Amino acid sequence: MGGKHEGRVIDRSEGIDVIACESCGFIHIQPLPDAEALERDYRDNYYEDEARDRLAYYERDRDWWMISHGDVLAEITDRMAPGAGRRLLDVGCGGGLFLEAAKAEGWQVLGVEPGRAAVEHCRSKGLHVLQDTFDGAAPGLPAPFDVVHMRNVLEHVPDPSAMIARAAGLLAPGGLLLAIVPNDYNPIQKALRDHEGYRPWWVAVKHHLNYFDFESLERLAARHGLEPLSRFCSYPIDLFLAMGDNYVETPALGRESHLRRVRMETLFEASGLAATRRALYRSFADAGLGREACIIARRPA
Repeated sequence: MGGKHEGRVIDRSEGIDVIACESCGFIHIQPLPDAEALERDYRDNYYEDEARDRLAYYERDRDWWMISHGDVLAEITDRMAPGAGRRLLDVGCGGGLFLEAAKAEGWQVLGVEPGRAAVEHCRSKGLHVLQDTFDGAAPGLPAPFDVVHMRNVLEHVPDPSAMIARAAGLLAPGGLLLAIVPNDYNPIQKALRDHEGYRPWWVAVKHHLNYFDFESLERLAARHGLEPLSRFCSYPIDLFLAMGDNYVETPALGRESHLRRVRMETLFEASGLAATRRALYRSFADAGLGREACIIARRPA
């Protein structure tokens, strides 16, 4: 991110400030890390951390992830112009589950992912994925795309503004950007911090450089000529904290809370209530809630 970064310090972790940056319009850490070192870490280590085993984590909950990705694809489809194409780019595609879900629904899909292990995992499933950063891959991508999807990417990169600009440039006229980020400093987190004494558990300066909400994410899209169309979210898992299940201090409760959420969403799916679930999550988003803030923005036709 070019320019001067100044703003109120709202948190500090591991000797690093978290500031509400006035020039960027969103919260980020200061100073920002070296971009090349960060790229090497994601390429070589992020998906090869045996302690976290991220690829196994996603595959373990495959059926639920397919429900979640199906909701995202339905939100996209509802906002596509009549006669629009079906070319989709997934930036930071990870283990490829979203690509699988989109491909199953008839999309022509391409993924970009820097993590070596994740790319090998995707290719073993027959998915077309380029091993590169978005910055490195963008000039050679077969644009235009009708949809550019990036989930849990913008919080990790030193310059999310440049990433949005690149995505906007790859979209066909009328094409859609789908951006999903952690919804941090949200009302439930603030209430727990202010009234229950919780520490800011969502601040993770090693990997989460940037912290967004719906408004700051939409402002960033609009800055690059994209028209925000809609908001939705993932389940506001912080509700379990508000109800007394402190998974911050007792991590095992986190898995239990997640499985309760999975049970509810799976019940809605099996009962033919997918549209109801989606409407509920749009309502949560209107209130600023949701574990992830999800926006759809359109390149003008």
